[in-house]
Amino acid sequence: MRKIYLLLGFILVLGACSKDDIKTYRGDNYLQFVKVVTDSSVCSFLAYPNDNELEFPVEVEVIGLPSDREQEYKISVDQAKSTATTANYRLPDKFTMKPGKVRDTCKITFVKTAEISTVALRLTLKLESTTDFLLGQTECRSAIIYVSNVVAKPNWWTDNVTRNYLGAYSDKKYRLFIQETGKADIDSDNIEELRYNTIIFKHYLQKKKDANEMVREDDGTEMTVALVVG
Repeated sequence: MRKIYLLLGFILVLGACSKDDIKTYRGDNYLQFVKVVTDSSVCSFLAYPNDNELEFPVEVEVIGLPSDREQEYKISVDQAKSTATTANYRLPDKFTMKPGKVRDTCKITFVKTAEISTVALRLTLKLESTTDFLLGQTECRSAIIYVSNVVAKPNWWTDNVTRNYLGAYSDKKYRLFIQETGKADIDSDNIEELRYNTIIFKHYLQKKKDANEMVREDDGTEMTVALVVG
């Protein structure tokens, strides 16, 4: 008889756990940007000299379960924390998460103006709660994008990039790097992407050197990268 009571008790515990799980998964859904706010992005026209407009991807993700219906979310511009004006960007009229999805990529259109050819402008986006979504983690509720058409050391060119990949930064090197790779913005934490594009640039420098057209920095020294390919 004691074994029967123990078995019944175990079944009741399992039943209680199942009910708790149902409550958890039927709770509110939260939305946030994939990148934390301190990990800003760069939209540069330098890699696209013939384009007057660029679409820039911004990813958002759902913390919760996918829905079987289309859900609407809202992104607006934090004017107080932005230097870009409406002349420099366009936002879609509506943002929606498709049924069955927990991640979406929205496109922000940037416009090449005379202003961004002299200084990098900052666009700060922020998520707002809707009937479908509450706001996610505090550090993922905003996204910062710098848009420019000027050459300046990007945030991703960190000490690690200098020490192990591209070597010392110079405006000339960055301009040529963009020219040869088509990349103005790189995720410095993505080692494969960083290594791949560094090798492309390294091969370009070597090819020029082999043709007796060595690429030099403005001070006359040979332009090199730090990455050693074994």
